[in-house]
Amino acid sequence: MLDFFILALPTLMAAGGIAGMVWAVVRMRRLRAAWRSGIEAPGRCLRLYATTTTRRQGAHTSSSTTLHHVYEFTAADGTHHRFEESGGPATVIEGDAVTVRYPQDRPDRATALPPGDVRTWVGTGVLLAFLAVFVTGCAGFGVFYLTVFKPAGEKVRERVEEPWRAPSAAPVTPPALPDGPPDDVPSGFPTGIPSGFPSDLPTGFPGGRPGAPAPGGVSR
Repeated sequence: MLDFFILALPTLMAAGGIAGMVWAVVRMRRLRAAWRSGIEAPGRCLRLYATTTTRRQGAHTSSSTTLHHVYEFTAADGTHHRFEESGGPATVIEGDAVTVRYPQDRPDRATALPPGDVRTWVGTGVLLAFLAVFVTGCAGFGVFYLTVFKPAGEKVRERVEEPWRAPSAAPVTPPALPDGPPDDVPSGFPTGIPSGFPSDLPTGFPGGRPGAPAPGGVSR
């Protein structure tokens, strides 16, 4: 679940970048189709306005202004059409006459940009290069997370969750026990022990006991 939330944002950003690249390529294909069709119609600029986009990167601020024109023209079949186009020349103002070009049977894809407009080609190339770098960065972040950051996090989590264990030492083989008594231990019973009881022990009661004390406390 955590991986999903971490990878969701760069995935959406990469998808947006790819969509922008597709839009830029499709727009250029439509412009080329309109330029090569050879179908032209007189048109007129109805409105001119500008939009400003401000970008902030830390303490630095940058802004860019884009011109938008609203054109009106009559197609070959007599129908009237209006369309809005960005990136037109600043010299075209409201009420100016312009030449509109569109593909066969597709007046809804008309353009007032002149064929081979250099600014359009350069702007599209810069946009594609920027979006390519942007998508590559998003994909690189995902690859870095899956191959480097995630495995490192799993190792750290395993070390934190599992108890610390000392490295196992090599097993110690106990010394062999002797299979018998030592060679210097005497065998059998000891010899030279006197048998019987001693014969010179005194018999009877000892004599010469002191007599009873005489009257007056003097012994005899």
